[in-house]
Amino acid sequence: MIPAVNATALSGSPARRPQARTLLLTAVLALLPAAAAAAALQSDVLAFPLTAPTGDNLRGPVRELALAAAPDGSLVLAVMADSGTFNSGRGVFTARRLTAWRAESSGAALSWQPLGGSLNYDDPRPVSSLNLALDERGAPVLVWNENYGDNDIVVFRAFQNGAWTQWQPRYLGDDLPYAARTRAVAARNGEPVLAWGEWLRNPYGSRLTVRVWEESAKTWRRGPAFNDISAFSRTPALALNAAGLPTVAWLQGEVLDSNVFVKRWTGTAWEALGSSLNRRPNTYLASTRMVLNPQEQPVVAWLEDLDGEDALYVSAWSGSAWTALGGRLDTASASAPSLAVNRAGQPVAAWVEERGGVGRVRVARWQGGAWQDLGGRGGAVNLDIKRDARSPSVAVDAAGAVVLAWREDVGGVYRVQLRRFGP
Repeated sequence: MIPAVNATALSGSPARRPQARTLLLTAVLALLPAAAAAAALQSDVLAFPLTAPTGDNLRGPVRELALAAAPDGSLVLAVMADSGTFNSGRGVFTARRLTAWRAESSGAALSWQPLGGSLNYDDPRPVSSLNLALDERGAPVLVWNENYGDNDIVVFRAFQNGAWTQWQPRYLGDDLPYAARTRAVAARNGEPVLAWGEWLRNPYGSRLTVRVWEESAKTWRRGPAFNDISAFSRTPALALNAAGLPTVAWLQGEVLDSNVFVKRWTGTAWEALGSSLNRRPNTYLASTRMVLNPQEQPVVAWLEDLDGEDALYVSAWSGSAWTALGGRLDTASASAPSLAVNRAGQPVAAWVEERGGVGRVRVARWQGGAWQDLGGRGGAVNLDIKRDARSPSVAVDAAGAVVLAWREDVGGVYRVQLRRFGP
């Protein structure tokens, strides 16, 4: 039996005339900085730069970030940034601090309220591999790797009753090099729900399961494997429906001979949703991402080899079959995809494209049977097209606006950038 995520729970406005739209666009652009106005004109979608949080924990270069939108319309942002260089006695290391904020998603001048200070259990420490998930009420759950001597461990916190939990005893520490790329996180009733991978040495293979914390036993309880344990599997994605039942997507097979699969827990067993999703079977794949649309059907994104480049693709489950949402989204080798969906069921994807070693962040929305590029200047949303940009994280707020966070090299230091794109 799969761990019960929640035992109790398992029980139009008229169109504007073109002239009116032009007048509105002109009026709004007059209020924007020149760079933002140019981007909005080129993309034909109103794009507003948003205020980023500030503070001592963001003085160093930003290394990772994650953004999520809560049901009440607020935004939650978590950031890992360098905090200095230290000597452990065994050598010099760069420490990082994890910090989180919440802000109401209205207007460009967001008022970011810190959710506590540094969230590291020990400081100074190196931290990495950030996961952020919000439960059904918008309460954030954070999961990350924290270094202890020669090893990393996976640690957890949740924001409950105005404070962060002290869950250090819940840490997981097995198969960390493998587990860092074989976990996904969702949240239910303020608790983390994990899709977790274990490398099986004998017989060769791996086991992917869904895990929840069992407080009475003080341990992580896992359900049955959803992958073929005789095959090498990795990069799971995880989402929960309104009843708390999980849907999972993952990559299965050797690195150059893999397929994307999706299964859904019925309450008693894992049910396969069709066959493999990838456009070309048995090929190199990476970076599985998945969300559920308002009908609780999965939408999946992944990277797939196309003539030696990593191409980004998206498919949606209709309830009986997979539908390819267009072809390749990117125009150059892609990385770091992020995926969201709005209340109308339209997926939104963000990713990085490599251009001469410089990362360009792009974002697009599925609309009218095609991908609508929301960025300006050839699709990129970078503040400076010549500066490196990484780590896009996309969300859709309660008003239907796309909100994108990323980090960008500004004067040699990576800083948080935020932008909202009109519905």
